[in-house]
Amino acid sequence: MAFDQRHRFIISKMAEAFGIEESVVEKKLIVEKQHINAFFEGSAPGALRWSYQVPEEKNKDGAWVQKGTKPVLALSHQQGEHVSGKCLFFVRVNPKGVNEKTLETDLAVGEIQGSALETIKALVADLYLPILQEQSSWGKMPVDHAKEFLAGAGKMANILAEAASCLQGGVGLKKPDERHVSQYDLRPGAFTQAANEPEVAHHMEECLTDWCSKVEQLLIQANAIPPGEEPGPDTEIEYWRGHMARFNSLSEQLKSRECRLVLGVTGMMHSPASKRWKGLELKLSDAANEAKDNVRYLGTLDKSFEVLREGGPQQILDSLHSLMQAVMTLYKIARYYGTPQRMTTLFCKITNQMIRSCKKAILEPGKIWDQQKGKLIANMQVCVKLCEAYKQQYIFMRDTMKAETPEKPFEMDERAVFLKFELFAKRLNKLIEMFTTIHQFSSLEQHTHIAGLEGVLKSFHGIVDDVKRKPYDLLDYTRNQFDRDYLEFNVNVHDLEISLQAFINNSFENITSTDHALSLLAQFHAILQRGALKQELDSKYQVIFQHYAHDLEAVQAQYEAYKHKPPVPRNAPPIAGNIMWSRQLLRRIEEPMQRFAQNKMLMNMKESKKVIKMYNRVAKALVEFETLWHQAWLKGIEQQRAGLQAPLLVRHPDTGQLLVNLDKEIMQLIREAKYLQLIGIHVPEAARTLLLQEEKFKYYFAQLSFAVREYKEVMAHVQPIFKPLLKPHLEDMETKVAPGMFILTWTSMNIDGYLHRFKQGLARLKELVRKLVDIVDNRVVANLDAVQKTLLVELPGDRSFSYEEFITAQAKFQKRQADLLTIRNEEVARAIEDVIMLVQTAPRENPDVAVEEKEVDLFRSYYSSLMYRSILTATQRSFAAMKRRLGSKTATGIFYMERPFFDVDVELKLPSIALNPTLDGIQEAVNSTAKAILQASHKLRCWGMINGPPCYYDLIARDKEVVKSVLLLTGSVEGIKHQVAEYLSNFDKYSFLWTQNLQATYEAFMKTNPSLEAFEGELKKYMAIETEIAAIPSVYNIGSLSLTTLPLKTSLKSEAASWKAQFAQNLHSQSAEDLKAFDAYIRDTTLKLNRKVEDLEDVRYLVTVLNEVREREADIDALIAPIEDMYSLLLRYEVRVPKEETGMVSDLRYGWKKLRKLATDTSDNLARLQAGFKRELIKEVKAFVQDAQAFRHDWEVNGPMVPGLDPMEAVDRLKKFQQMFEVRKRKWENYSSGEELFGLPVTSYPELEQTEKEISMLDRLYTLYVTVISTIKGYGDYFWADVVEKVDEWGEQVLQYQAQCKKLPKASRDWPAYVKCRDIIDNFLEMLPLFQALAHKAMRERHWKAVMQTTGKELQLAEDVFKLQHLLDLNILQHKEEIEEITTAAVKEEQIETKLGG
Repeated sequence: MAFDQRHRFIISKMAEAFGIEESVVEKKLIVEKQHINAFFEGSAPGALRWSYQVPEEKNKDGAWVQKGTKPVLALSHQQGEHVSGKCLFFVRVNPKGVNEKTLETDLAVGEIQGSALETIKALVADLYLPILQEQSSWGKMPVDHAKEFLAGAGKMANILAEAASCLQGGVGLKKPDERHVSQYDLRPGAFTQAANEPEVAHHMEECLTDWCSKVEQLLIQANAIPPGEEPGPDTEIEYWRGHMARFNSLSEQLKSRECRLVLGVTGMMHSPASKRWKGLELKLSDAANEAKDNVRYLGTLDKSFEVLREGGPQQILDSLHSLMQAVMTLYKIARYYGTPQRMTTLFCKITNQMIRSCKKAILEPGKIWDQQKGKLIANMQVCVKLCEAYKQQYIFMRDTMKAETPEKPFEMDERAVFLKFELFAKRLNKLIEMFTTIHQFSSLEQHTHIAGLEGVLKSFHGIVDDVKRKPYDLLDYTRNQFDRDYLEFNVNVHDLEISLQAFINNSFENITSTDHALSLLAQFHAILQRGALKQELDSKYQVIFQHYAHDLEAVQAQYEAYKHKPPVPRNAPPIAGNIMWSRQLLRRIEEPMQRFAQNKMLMNMKESKKVIKMYNRVAKALVEFETLWHQAWLKGIEQQRAGLQAPLLVRHPDTGQLLVNLDKEIMQLIREAKYLQLIGIHVPEAARTLLLQEEKFKYYFAQLSFAVREYKEVMAHVQPIFKPLLKPHLEDMETKVAPGMFILTWTSMNIDGYLHRFKQGLARLKELVRKLVDIVDNRVVANLDAVQKTLLVELPGDRSFSYEEFITAQAKFQKRQADLLTIRNEEVARAIEDVIMLVQTAPRENPDVAVEEKEVDLFRSYYSSLMYRSILTATQRSFAAMKRRLGSKTATGIFYMERPFFDVDVELKLPSIALNPTLDGIQEAVNSTAKAILQASHKLRCWGMINGPPCYYDLIARDKEVVKSVLLLTGSVEGIKHQVAEYLSNFDKYSFLWTQNLQATYEAFMKTNPSLEAFEGELKKYMAIETEIAAIPSVYNIGSLSLTTLPLKTSLKSEAASWKAQFAQNLHSQSAEDLKAFDAYIRDTTLKLNRKVEDLEDVRYLVTVLNEVREREADIDALIAPIEDMYSLLLRYEVRVPKEETGMVSDLRYGWKKLRKLATDTSDNLARLQAGFKRELIKEVKAFVQDAQAFRHDWEVNGPMVPGLDPMEAVDRLKKFQQMFEVRKRKWENYSSGEELFGLPVTSYPELEQTEKEISMLDRLYTLYVTVISTIKGYGDYFWADVVEKVDEWGEQVLQYQAQCKKLPKASRDWPAYVKCRDIIDNFLEMLPLFQALAHKAMRERHWKAVMQTTGKELQLAEDVFKLQHLLDLNILQHKEEIEEITTAAVKEEQIETKLGG
């Protein structure tokens, strides 16, 4: 059978679940292939159930027993098959079948292990229900349906959990022994036989006794409530269902064969346990019936309890009557449950559930303090209402039943039922009052614009924050601490009310405005709902009314003061402004009076009559003022209308500018009419007519103003040079403007036609001027600017030229620029002709007026002269650029602002140093370039000039500035000849390299029998020369010249290397001879020590060689050190040495150590061969012990650790004792190895061990001391000119020494050498900044004289004399501050000089 993906899926899941091989599953699938394929195709039942267990069958008593021991994989084909182990099921989700591609969606898989009910409970409660509860979107399903579905699913999960718990929590009866069960049948004879067996009878008696005890415990079991819980009515149903399940479980067990056997045997025995059991059987039956009956009746209340679980307080309130009816019905008809005790329990649980639902409803929107206070208070009020209705319904039902069934009245413990809910409602009432107060005060936050209210709000927030910080739950009515906090809250609120009342009084003490005071009073009325504060607010009306009397007096005084010249609003016309002013005063007194009039009690007061009379008098005056101004305006309307007969345009008598002539009185009249209409005043027909024409007048005024402005702008673009050329066109435009100045008025009917002609003529003129300006700007002025900016020589600031490159580059560049100038010159000439043609051919309405030819010639000549000035400027700029780049003001040295112009090589041409190319050649190139700049204007045709030359060259060449520039350029190089010569003289100090005879000088030196130091001096001298030559800048700039010294440096280095090689040759040969001699000694001695010991002669020979080696050991440093020093000298001064010699030098000490080890091995070999060596060794060891003691005594008396010893003397002593110690060290090692060789105890030498530690410590200290002294002393040999580039390197080196000094052992820090070494390092580091400051380029000779004057010592400042040591000898640290002042002043002086020079 071929398996596809569906089969493989089932195989893998089964192998994983049962822990078996896939091959076992495959075999079973082959057997069941027909059923499985039908399941995949959809024709078989929709589930497959697999089990893997030992087969089971029922015995004759109906019990399941195993058949065999080997588990078998089985597929269940029918319902009801017994499975005791794990069961794996596959469910077909798709009714059409299982597809390979949609396998995961078509097929569901799961497993059941143990109890099926427990497994289903886990699936529903732990898997499906949490997933459903997290579902956020339910598609088209309504929200209430989704909630109902989730509630049902939760209920199902609870039922499953309850059923599983009942099965697990049942009473298990003790089973009799299996051997007794299998021995006796269930018949009276067998019971009698078993009762006669003492052992069986006793065993059965024990079982029954245990049953009686368990049943008794079950019967007295109460409905226990876990501590800390407030159970709801659901727990009552769950309890009785569990109780019923336990009784049912007990009944099922009693029907089993084992229990029937126990009961039969004990019944035959008539035992005490049997009698006890019969009594319990009756109680058990009655208890089981009670449980069933209670479950049946309580189940009828499930729908009512569901509202308690899922509904809110309002829903519970709505269904409260039906709930009470159902409970009362239960009380009436229930046989067992209708007792006061049961009813009390049930109602207590109903009360608990109501409280729980109320808390849930209150907290559902969020935390109490985060909720909107209005909604929170409403929710709490509903909960309080529920409590009251609950008790009322109970009392109603109680009284009704008492009247209907007096024989069975409805009685229960009312205190136990209602106490909790009443306490909870009492707590809610307090919370309602508290949050109502908070809500009332919170409304103040919306009126923070009331000045001074912030302090009250801050105090209020402090009170609320104190309550918020309480750690307990506000809804926990069992916590009495809230009552104390609530009382404290009320006290604080009362204090806050007092302060708020004081704030209100203060707010009305200084009333600045009656309107403001009334508005403030209205705001306080709106936000302060508390009774004590409202009375205080009502009393403020009289205070405000008294202030209003003062306002009336102020308005009257203001009217009298300004009635002849009132202040008017901005942009308001005078008449309307005056009326608006009077109305504003009237409104100021009228609006408050209208609000006061609403307070009848205030108006009826005696004190108010005087104020009312004043109000009437002031209001009458203001109304009369308005009437007078209105009548005056009506009389002047006709006079103002006369301005409409004026012409549209006029010219200014002084400037002649065109102006729009609209009388301001017309617009003033229109504005007055508009304003008066807006404020509701009657406007006559004449003014309304003008008002209707306002848009027309504004339109004509705007159009004429725009046209005049456009005309001015067009004329502004007409340059004076254009006006003679445009004269006919300007006259044509004037004829179109004239009607508006002499004929048309503002009442004319053909103003639109005039505007059309005006704009049409203006558009033609504007277009003509635009084209003319466009041609001149883009083709004439742009080309003139381009010509003016054109350079006729290429002088890049970031590039230098060689002589040949300069000649070639300038020729190409000048030809290209000259061609470009020719093109631009011709373009300007054509553009001028186009302008003339444009003006002559442009359309106009006066063709009889022509352009004069004379004006055309003057126009051409004007722009031709502009072209000449542009070419002249370009020529002058080119000469100026050459002068700037070739001048001698460019920085001299290796630094420059822009690159020098000419690259010149400095070469050694024996017998002197010369430049390539020469300065004369450079000057010749400059002259030819200047001439070419002038020649560029030869190709430029001179056009348009009256009686002008054929080209512009004749005009350019006669210009004085041009001639002056050419003359200056012809001597541009002459000024730097002296600087060049001075720079080349700096290399004269190296002239001996090629002027003196090398061989003769060397022979004279050798005749002096020079020492190694003398050779080193000569090598150092030529090495310094090579270093100095290498330090010569590769480029040196003088003016426009960039002097390249690389050819010269190469030649000088070659000469210096020849001299150094000559002096190094002899030193190398001498060191090579010493090296080879020592190497030969090592090889010869090695051969001697490798000689075989065959007789006594060989022993004596080897002893002699060993003694020779020991004798050599003391002088070995004197042999090796000179060789190493000579080769080190050669390498330090970069003398070529063969590689094999370098290797031999590096192996010298290694070879000696190797030889010494060979000697030791040979000595050991002799010790093994000669017994007498042992006695000799013991003797020598004894002597060496004394020698070690003597050496230690000598070390302490004469060694480097003697107190008060000079460090340098201590260094010498240390070297001496180091060598002495090395000898003893070798003996120590030899003797110790000999003792180990002969098995003798190794002698210890504490004196040598202590001395070795001290030598190691002192060697670190004095090695560093000598290094520091010699290094810093070596720094002093540097010339001052070389100090600048060495300062940073020295600083790093000395910092390393300082770090090494700090790492020395603490024991060495009290030694004079350590103190002196540390002081030298610190002093040198402190002097480094002074060196850098003194080496600054700003230091002049006067500054050095100031330094010498400060230190009191003289210095030779010549570069080849002045060294760093001379400066160190001045003890400059003693004058640190004075020297810093000198160097700082030098830098500032240099900055000042730079600014003055710039």
